[in-house]
Amino acid sequence: MPLKTLLTPIALAALLLTGGCATPHGGGKRAAYADFLSQPERLRPAPNASGALVWIDPGAELARYQRFLIEPIQVRLADDAAYKTVDPAELKALADYLQQAITKALGPTYQVVSRPGPGVLKLRIAITDLVPTKPAYSVAALVVPYATVADLASGPVAGRPAGSTAYLGRTGIAGMLIDAQNQQVVAEYADNRVGRKYVVDTSGGLTGAVTTGVGDYVKSYSTWAYARQAFDGWAGDLRRWLDGVHRRPG
Repeated sequence: MPLKTLLTPIALAALLLTGGCATPHGGGKRAAYADFLSQPERLRPAPNASGALVWIDPGAELARYQRFLIEPIQVRLADDAAYKTVDPAELKALADYLQQAITKALGPTYQVVSRPGPGVLKLRIAITDLVPTKPAYSVAALVVPYATVADLASGPVAGRPAGSTAYLGRTGIAGMLIDAQNQQVVAEYADNRVGRKYVVDTSGGLTGAVTTGVGDYVKSYSTWAYARQAFDGWAGDLRRWLDGVHRRPG
């Protein structure tokens, strides 16, 4: 598969990306990821229409990188977050979770190292545009009738998958892949994900879809559950992208 077709990464920066959903980047104000990238203006929509934005140096020999150095991950709350009183320990836990998700996704095929060297690619990552989910509101949403006909139709009307209803919670990611020896930026990536009340597949009938949807929703009650789901997705995309670069079977 052509390299550019594989770009869903994080992966970002890992090229890190479901648990959540990709949402368009744009609007009149400067994008939240812009301050973390070297040249955000060169990003373009990923070929897979996921909503992510990517740039890859066309001259980079990406297949030569087998080892990865993950820099300390930065975290920034969104300017429009309804409440910003967040325990710093929670934000550190989020950064640690993302780092662990990436490390787990890479290993054991790709080595995570602590020092630069030949064939080492640095992952410089920022969690951006972070909006907490308010657990009290999330739990209260259960009293709303689940998966009614109108509810199941709400996704397509809003441009989302059937059975999906966007709700509280949002996180973005920005990342650079940098040659650890010469400090050359070889790729940049940005994406946003919005937490969802539920996402169900109605192709097999309403009963099964509702059962699955409720189960997934019940797992999403914590303040940062949607963010952790997005991190797992981005880390997995990074691994799949690297396997494509190295022509390893998926």
